[in-house]
Amino acid sequence: MTNMIYDMGDGTDMSMEKRLTGKAEGLELEGLSDNEAFLQRLFYRHVGSAVLSMFGAMASLMANSLLAGIFFGTEGLAVMSVVAPLYLLFSALGSLAGAGGSTAAAHALGRDDRDGANEAFTFSLLLGIGFPLAGAVLLYLGLDGILEACGCAAELHDDAYRYSLPYLMGGFGVTLFYLPYNFLRLLGKLRALVGLFLGMAVLNILLDIGCVKVLGMGLSGIAVGTVAAAIVTAGLGIWLLLRGETGFSLIRPRSVVAVRSLLQLGMPPALNNLLNFLRLLLMNRIIVAVAGSSGLAAFSVLMALENLSLVVLSGLAQATAGFVSVFTKEMDTVSVRRIEKYAMALGLLLMAPLAILLLVFPGEVCRLFGLRDTVDLSLATRGAYVFAFSLLPSVPCFLLSFYYQAAGFPMLSNFMIFCRSFLFIILPAWLLSSAYGLEGVWWSFLLASVCPLLLAAAVPYFYRRGYDGILLQDLRAEREGRYISFVVPADAAAIVAEVDRLEGFCAGNGLPRQEVMLLRLSLEEMLLSIKEHCFPSDASASMDVRILILRTQAAAMTILRIRNGGKLFNPIDYYERLRADDPLALEDALGIAMILRAAGAVHYKSTFGINNLTVIIDQKRANNAKE
Repeated sequence: MTNMIYDMGDGTDMSMEKRLTGKAEGLELEGLSDNEAFLQRLFYRHVGSAVLSMFGAMASLMANSLLAGIFFGTEGLAVMSVVAPLYLLFSALGSLAGAGGSTAAAHALGRDDRDGANEAFTFSLLLGIGFPLAGAVLLYLGLDGILEACGCAAELHDDAYRYSLPYLMGGFGVTLFYLPYNFLRLLGKLRALVGLFLGMAVLNILLDIGCVKVLGMGLSGIAVGTVAAAIVTAGLGIWLLLRGETGFSLIRPRSVVAVRSLLQLGMPPALNNLLNFLRLLLMNRIIVAVAGSSGLAAFSVLMALENLSLVVLSGLAQATAGFVSVFTKEMDTVSVRRIEKYAMALGLLLMAPLAILLLVFPGEVCRLFGLRDTVDLSLATRGAYVFAFSLLPSVPCFLLSFYYQAAGFPMLSNFMIFCRSFLFIILPAWLLSSAYGLEGVWWSFLLASVCPLLLAAAVPYFYRRGYDGILLQDLRAEREGRYISFVVPADAAAIVAEVDRLEGFCAGNGLPRQEVMLLRLSLEEMLLSIKEHCFPSDASASMDVRILILRTQAAAMTILRIRNGGKLFNPIDYYERLRADDPLALEDALGIAMILRAAGAVHYKSTFGINNLTVIIDQKRANNAKE
């Protein structure tokens, strides 16, 4: 095995650690390998499912624009631009309920609070039904005024009005499908997530074509097909969330105070969609003023291309946010930074081909939307070309916005989203369009991606209380304590050998002899127990171990965390059941029994489909623990 990377959690090497504490000399850490490979595989697996499921969700919108252009030409694309804000309004409500509820549930699971997670799910479902029904009534009463505000010309009014009605009546389906999109990923049901949303895309396209060509419903048939597919998807997804031992349960809420937390956590993604709603309202009016219906048709093509980019951006952001939420609660700052690094590299890698495609073949891409008129095609082609420049900077901008939400900085996240989705696109579009026409509107997309990054670079200077770097991590615990992270193969001999190598780490950090013995013996027996129950026949599997030793004036403790991707197994429940049946029949639970005597807190949770066991060992209790 390779030598372990002694990572202090802040990017410093061993020499920096020596300067911080003066106690690192003489550590013998040979043989312990770092845990990055385990986390990387887990993250990429979740990102793949998130991107594919997001592709299913966004494919519906892209298909709507393609079919509207193919079947109804420029007029159909113009109507799509006019009515698009209504869909985004229901999406904002869905993000508020779905993303807010899943983040609240992730935080509850991080505290080992299953009832809190179920309460978050229950509130999400109630809000996902109540919000769109109330919104539909209000929108119907003011629909004519809303269409006028969206820049709807008189010749488009009737088609736009008929297209809007199915959205209002079936908007609850659009809102509710955000629940399975967010909660299934939290449960680790990735195949179900991908299958559900790819299935929605296929069903949406088939229903669109059937409603338009078979039933003769005209342009409004596309809206009917979209909401019908969303309702079916939402129903199946909620059914999946309620199934199985790890599924959620509908419970009687303990307190409506939890709603406030849910709404706060869901505000950043909801705000993003709400600001996009307002942005489309104002952008439509700006574009109509400078280019009329032809400008709206070109703008509809750009919105479809933006939705395609959101397959990567939203998929990455949603997958990353779940990891960041849980790891932040665990004080695992190293894993948080690694997750963000993986997301950034993957996002740039996936976005580059789309940017190159639009730079090299913008006209060919725009022809796919049924544009044949020379003027309309020229406007859309130039828009697609300019839009390509905004794609790469949009990756860090988007990821940082949602990182701040997951890491516990909701106000900063809201500010970033406001800048990206509204302020730095509407203001430049308004100012530049007066001088450069539609060209100025297209360049506002680039400014909206770059300007928030400049603000984010200045953020660390305003957070002085222990927060470091652009990610604003509190690294004091890592710097004042000791940190080690490594992977142990699911093999009995390897487990014993790896645990033995901790001797140097423990001695170098001045742990009392009794605590060293307790840590080594209990860790060894817990790993053997987990190996037997989680990987009974898979010797190639591994377990991720993290130890953080904290020494402060108020307390002295050791935080031990074991994570693995095997069968779901709670060693604490196993020990309790074993002891209840026969107090003498401890067998392989002896190590767990010892650690419980010295533990200030013990938590088991299953998130992302993996097992997480966290034990906080109080030094005073460890000194009094008896074998």
